[in-house]
Amino acid sequence: MQCYSSNKYWKDIIMKNSKHILPKILTIPLLLGLVLLPVLSQAQTASLQEVLEQARNKGVEQSQLQELQKRAQARGLTDQQLMDIIEPAIALADENLPSETVLQKALEGLSKGVPANRMMPVLRNMQQSVQSAGPLVESWIQRPNVKEMVGRPGAGMSDSQFRNEMIKATSRGLMNDIPSGEIQKLLDEIGSGELSGNVQPSNVVASVGVFAELPTTADQPEASRSLIVRSLKGGFKTAEIQRLPAAMKVAQQRSQLPAASVIEGVARQMKGGIPAKKILQNLFNGNVGGGPPGGTPPGLENKQNRGNSGDKGNSGGNG
Repeated sequence: MQCYSSNKYWKDIIMKNSKHILPKILTIPLLLGLVLLPVLSQAQTASLQEVLEQARNKGVEQSQLQELQKRAQARGLTDQQLMDIIEPAIALADENLPSETVLQKALEGLSKGVPANRMMPVLRNMQQSVQSAGPLVESWIQRPNVKEMVGRPGAGMSDSQFRNEMIKATSRGLMNDIPSGEIQKLLDEIGSGELSGNVQPSNVVASVGVFAELPTTADQPEASRSLIVRSLKGGFKTAEIQRLPAAMKVAQQRSQLPAASVIEGVARQMKGGIPAKKILQNLFNGNVGGGPPGGTPPGLENKQNRGNSGDKGNSGGNG
């Protein structure tokens, strides 16, 4: 009874004072929230700072990070969105792979106002392409012929520069759904002693970089490889190699010839000793054969006739 009376006593006290006690109890979570809010905010900022610091420690380009922060702030991105954008670059840097192309793509996306959630699949795809390109290039650059090419006096690139540029160039092909086996075949041809002994590393990087852009690569990769090898043998320099895809597309449109026939015409010009600059000029003028303007190279007349008849619509669609 004494215990019961005691419990009843305290129960009565609490009930009588509930109108004073209850508001105070309910106020506690609110007060805790006000106290913890600045702390949580600082923790979120600290998380972004930690990610930025991690990126710097991994060797991610600082100027890109600073510009990325600036553009992200201008676009109203949250800290979490910015951290998500930076994460693929950190992952690549952690594997000693070039990360600048991923951040450059992010910067372009922010400049164009692309939402962060739409950028992320592209950045992830780039990350995976670079990661896949790494082993292809790593094994290739260990070949004696390739080492000799990069080590020649006046090569213009250090071993690490050449490695990183080749990984970036190779990843472009993979991003454009060019099978790794086709890229490997191109590397094998370029790495042969006959070719690697007479070309500059920068020209090789450019050649691998344009492989996916040539109009024949998707359906006739062997034709694209042949063109690239011929252009390297023919003395094409970096800037001229980089212009080849656009020149070929213009030539294809103007001549109404299939892309493979344009390559045949280019090969004839190269075989005839026409300088690279003149070949490009001919292509942009629609002069596939390199003869008088409007002329058709020998052996391509029938192909042109076919292109202008039943296949004309298809030829125009490929241009």
